[in-house]
Amino acid sequence: MIHPKFYRIYPVLTLFLFIAPLFSQTSSQLFQRALLKENGEGHLDSAIAMYTQVSDDESADRPLRAKALLHIGMCYEKLGKQEALKAYQRLIKDYPAQKNEVEAARERLAGLIKVSEKKTDQLIKPKFTKIKIPTELHGSIKLSPDGNALALVSDKKLWRLPLSGNLGPEFPGTPVQINTDDIQAEWTGLSWSGDGKWIAFNEVHLEEKQGDQAIYLVPSHGGRPQKIIENYRDMRVINYQISLSPDGRYLAFSTVKDNEQHIYTVSVDGGEPTQLVDMQAREPVFSPDGSLIAFAEDKDIGKYEGEQGIWVVPAQGGKPNLVADASTASSLSWSPDGKMIAFLDYSRNQEINIIPVSKEGKANGELTVINIPEEIGRAALLGLAGWTSDNKIGVKVKSKGERALYTLPSGGGQAAIILNDFMALQPRWSPDGKEIFFTTLPAEGDNKEWRMTLAFVPSIGGEGKYLPLDAQKNRLKPFSLQAGNRISPDGKTIISAAWCTEDTLANINWPGSHIWKISVDGKEQTKLTYIDGPYVDLSPSWSPDGKKVAFLRYHLLENKMDIFGEASILTINADGTDPKTLISESDKRIISPVWSPDGKMIAYITSENDEPKTRHLNIVHIGNGKSEVVGEVPEAHFNVDLAWSPESKKIAYIDKDDKVIKIMSLNDGSIEDIETGLMNVKIYHLDWSPDGTRFVFTGFKSGEEGFYFIENFLPEN
Repeated sequence: MIHPKFYRIYPVLTLFLFIAPLFSQTSSQLFQRALLKENGEGHLDSAIAMYTQVSDDESADRPLRAKALLHIGMCYEKLGKQEALKAYQRLIKDYPAQKNEVEAARERLAGLIKVSEKKTDQLIKPKFTKIKIPTELHGSIKLSPDGNALALVSDKKLWRLPLSGNLGPEFPGTPVQINTDDIQAEWTGLSWSGDGKWIAFNEVHLEEKQGDQAIYLVPSHGGRPQKIIENYRDMRVINYQISLSPDGRYLAFSTVKDNEQHIYTVSVDGGEPTQLVDMQAREPVFSPDGSLIAFAEDKDIGKYEGEQGIWVVPAQGGKPNLVADASTASSLSWSPDGKMIAFLDYSRNQEINIIPVSKEGKANGELTVINIPEEIGRAALLGLAGWTSDNKIGVKVKSKGERALYTLPSGGGQAAIILNDFMALQPRWSPDGKEIFFTTLPAEGDNKEWRMTLAFVPSIGGEGKYLPLDAQKNRLKPFSLQAGNRISPDGKTIISAAWCTEDTLANINWPGSHIWKISVDGKEQTKLTYIDGPYVDLSPSWSPDGKKVAFLRYHLLENKMDIFGEASILTINADGTDPKTLISESDKRIISPVWSPDGKMIAYITSENDEPKTRHLNIVHIGNGKSEVVGEVPEAHFNVDLAWSPESKKIAYIDKDDKVIKIMSLNDGSIEDIETGLMNVKIYHLDWSPDGTRFVFTGFKSGEEGFYFIENFLPEN
């Protein structure tokens, strides 16, 4: 028992013993106290202070700091304060590896809008209402000015679809076909006049009609179409957008000439077009009163090279004003009062941007961003359909596709997902069958498609893990297709077609690949092939004894990555010495060479360069170099993988419909179909397990397209 006198004699010590645990407590303990303040006591300001200590503690674990930031945002959100946005944005930016917290932050951020009006700091949550359109939406769709109907194209015919029917406001009525006098309508590029009486549409580009294509005007409730003008739109549908003036008397459009694209206006009765600005541009859109035209700058005919922007110019031409920056701007839509412009930036395809504009056509405030919420499927925005008089924006979206890695019994049956919601390309079994290696996007950084990396997952399923970084921070970048990624017989080394900075082809300014050996622990990387000039080495495959590597070499022509010359299959020693050409083809494309398990053959696919493009599965015998055709295959492109059965008597590949695995017999060329049992899943890339009992392949389930109205995104007056 402690004598009471102790406290009188040692008051300072007693105070220290009480306070010390507070100062010495770990960040984890402080986080738990903050949770109690937030959820148990409802003291949000105190919780924010504690979470902030954790998030700012550089000695704390990064996952814990990310969790703290998430809860900071949640607390501010409960308080209705703008600081919630900053917390979520900081979490997404600074902690990309913490996937669960980042995903939660994105979901919560998607439901909030930062309002730029000075009179309020309230967070606004937009309302999304899906219109249950039963048919597939092809290309461009445009709202009528009153917001009651959609103009759309289906089967090259023009339709008017009422957006409400007898079943209620979320169910459209019966579509009505608009007479076009058998003129086929292009699936993108539609525009209503301001009074809703007219629709302009593009004529389908016909193969037999080279050069210009016509733009027509037709009454929205029936009548004969009239040709307005012919223009050349190139092949990119982003260039096809057109706009009628509110009174229906003028058309704004873009045309491509001498490898440049410019915007024009022309009377619907004909006449000489008027070029509006000197800069290259597309997607001109009349303002509701017809006095201004907004457009997207475009420096390279829809290829998104360099910075783009949203500009506004007087409808008669003149000096344009930049109103918003956007790297891939598109799909412009004016508000009915002409005071705002909504647009998409496809570099951020889950955001709708709104910029205030003055009556002089200048930026008149801060940008407002509307994020697509998680509850409609992490959708990608495909286009804005228009802005109604009651402040609803119509938007076409596509829900996120589902990627997964599957295994399947080699005789067919029930497929199993071993890796979900993860891009896993070119999966390959380890020799012991315990792991699957594959290429995937890196976790962080820009231009991910050009910086693929290697990863692996247990073959029974589990968490995907990246191959550890080497001392040079994973400078190698395997190709997403035809990289090979075969595992050596001893399970220690991956052979892959990859590139690094010094491999850039000077005459093409694209990466050129070589064959590399990469240890499965990621620590060692050895370059096997060296060749100067416009060549790429692809599809390496080990010999079953691990002493040699076969690979594919392409000569590139015309300074382009998609123009191929001679194709050859070569072999090389595992140490990079003694390269030998096994076969060469100057008039055929070669795809996916892979060594047979018995070491006697290499299988590959060929496709004729000229019509008719016959496609064959072939084998070449290692001993004498003779090749023979095994049978005909339906497809021959870089997504096709070949996989040998363990006894080297059969070869598997994916059917052209991307739903069935085909197994071809070397004896007679007969084909066996292996059903996957998967619904609405396209499969590609393939490997056969070393024991012959299972396949592994990548599956992709495409997202669904839908139409939504968005409302409640503007502050109250």
